Amino acid sequence: MSASTARSLDDELALVFASDPATMADPHPLWRRLREQHRVYRHEHTVLLTRYADIRELHRDGVRGSRRGFFEGTRAEAIRSSLPPDAQEAFDRVAAFQGLQVSRTEGDDHERLRRIAHRAFTPRRIADMRAMIQRHCDTLLDPLAGSHECDLMPFAYRFPLAVIADILSVPDEEGRDEIRSWGNRIARHFGSSDPALVIDAHRAIEEFRAYVGGVIARHRADPGAGSELVAALLGAEGEEQLSEDELAAMFVVLLFAGHETTTNLISIGLVELLRERDQWELLCREPDLVPGAVEELLRWVTPVQWEQRLVVEDVELGGALLERGQTVFTMLAGANRDPEVFERADELDIRREDARKHLSFGHGPHFCLGASLARLEGEIAFTELTRRFPDIELAVDPGELVFQGAAMMRQLRALPVRLSPAA
Repeated sequence: MSASTARSLDDELALVFASDPATMADPHPLWRRLREQHRVYRHEHTVLLTRYADIRELHRDGVRGSRRGFFEGTRAEAIRSSLPPDAQEAFDRVAAFQGLQVSRTEGDDHERLRRIAHRAFTPRRIADMRAMIQRHCDTLLDPLAGSHECDLMPFAYRFPLAVIADILSVPDEEGRDEIRSWGNRIARHFGSSDPALVIDAHRAIEEFRAYVGGVIARHRADPGAGSELVAALLGAEGEEQLSEDELAAMFVVLLFAGHETTTNLISIGLVELLRERDQWELLCREPDLVPGAVEELLRWVTPVQWEQRLVVEDVELGGALLERGQTVFTMLAGANRDPEVFERADELDIRREDARKHLSFGHGPHFCLGASLARLEGEIAFTELTRRFPDIELAVDPGELVFQGAAMMRQLRALPVRLSPAA
């Protein structure tokens, strides 16, 4: 019996929720075990929903399962109470700011913020950005021509970050390394009871806010220099008008969410395709499969492994009563391999016809605002990688790849590859 199967579910979950790098490297056996053995599972201060149908129902509800679960509810209260006073204050300040973000609001506030942002995030307008997105991809990949070995992680994060920075009219290169650093520091504190991480997340948010404040001030001084989205955000009037704090929160969440998940899709997705070499070679032979392959990789990788919800009204799901105030984790990565929904759910198949049923962008009122953008970025990235580097292979054994960050959005530290066969 292996060490992982000998450990209890609670022990395994404690490791992954503590962002143990070895456990993050392949959490899917744990998600499968959890889903097969328990439709609903109570772990410490959290209830885990493990199956597709129950998760989809809670997400579709949009009322009883609030996105405020990061900073309210049983888990958040337990974490906060374990912190020393200075970290509690940092926790509260982080909660107050992130509570202004469109992804954390509910009801009328959510509808208002989403309407404002959606003006420049319709599928049609995203499609119109194809040339700009292609240009950023080419700019980053062109210098690799003729190279033998490299680390592709810089491409995986700089590409979507350059795109969202362009959409928000953030000056070229200015602050982009800092944006990634701030995003990583904020993400590391999710679910953590480590006072140092909570305090550092607060510092990162303050630094991020100050940077965004400067960007906003420049756009106000020269309105013509901004993009359509910037104009929509700054020009909203009446009841649609954003407060200064809401405006800062909108910029922060778009810069953060606008690249983190796509980075994971591209980097981890490439690793998975190279591990299943027949799938990579099929994609190289048949580039028309790329859009469907992106959907299958979104299902297979699940860039955000779970969502955190707060039960605001008692609800029965999965045969269990979830009580008001309870923290619920909706285990998206396990649901995306639920055999009740997907045939051969534990196989990567870029020809899969129903891959788009995945829950990687959520479902219901909080469906990901940037889904169309992420899909297009993924399509362009994998089209170019297959076209330019059909012989690419990992430069290390897959087991040597190191994951970092928070397990909810597990991230590769590096992606060493050989772009061409050895001479």
